[in-house]
Amino acid sequence: MVAAGLALGKLIAGQLGHSAAVTASAVDSLMDIFASSANALAIRAAHAGPDDGHPFGHAKIEALATAGQGLLIGGSGAYILIEGVRRVIQPVELRLAAVTVGTMIASTIITVLLVAYLGRVAKRTQSSAIEGDAIHYRTDIFANLAVLAGVIATYATGIERIDGVLSIVVAGYVLFSAVGLLRTGVGELLDSGISGARLDALRAVLQGLVDTHEIEGFHGVRTRTAGRMLFVEVHIELPADMRIGEGHTRSDRVRDAVLAIEEDAEILVHIDVERDEAEPAAEG
Repeated sequence: MVAAGLALGKLIAGQLGHSAAVTASAVDSLMDIFASSANALAIRAAHAGPDDGHPFGHAKIEALATAGQGLLIGGSGAYILIEGVRRVIQPVELRLAAVTVGTMIASTIITVLLVAYLGRVAKRTQSSAIEGDAIHYRTDIFANLAVLAGVIATYATGIERIDGVLSIVVAGYVLFSAVGLLRTGVGELLDSGISGARLDALRAVLQGLVDTHEIEGFHGVRTRTAGRMLFVEVHIELPADMRIGEGHTRSDRVRDAVLAIEEDAEILVHIDVERDEAEPAAEG
């Protein structure tokens, strides 16, 4: 709804003021409508439980939505680039300074508030789709500021080509952001592991269990992400003469320790017999 309001306002202001940069920004906001709507549907589908055809759930739909959002942003960036080049070649005199400048100031303020809200939700839910939406709208902030500066400069100097040049700059920034979203979405679809900091925290928890003699050692730590879900696989080493029941109790303690720092994790613990020499831990 916010994207729709911004798109309509900027489209009207751009057409009334003959500003390619403002109109291009409106087109970007039109893409935001489709991107956010697709995200809403993807998040709803991603939270569906596992079924016979998808025993690991549907969380990767979020990654697909993130990659799709990157493609949408890339398309809008290409349009803005073409329109900017056209305005550089054939500049058009701008009109109604108060309308275009006022619209871009209001759009920037509204977008800042929206990004702050999305950022808080993404951090709380660990949703890659919402994080992608926040990144998407964050690019709009800088794009709005660039367009605002260009429109003001055009009115002040009377050089109409500034409007087209700023459209090209905005297009470059939008395309750069699109590549980042595509990389995030595709990386998650290809089962990328967690960041180095999170992996170090995970290993520190496991090492703490070794230090307290809950387990004799661990190896084969592997991780992959799917939307807000984190899948962890680890091999723990226990004494060869330990009873099966006690071994499962120890593995449950390992699972609980990991869940204490990664509450949305699905954890698979393999029980191995302790070895004389530790095997180097696999990278996540």
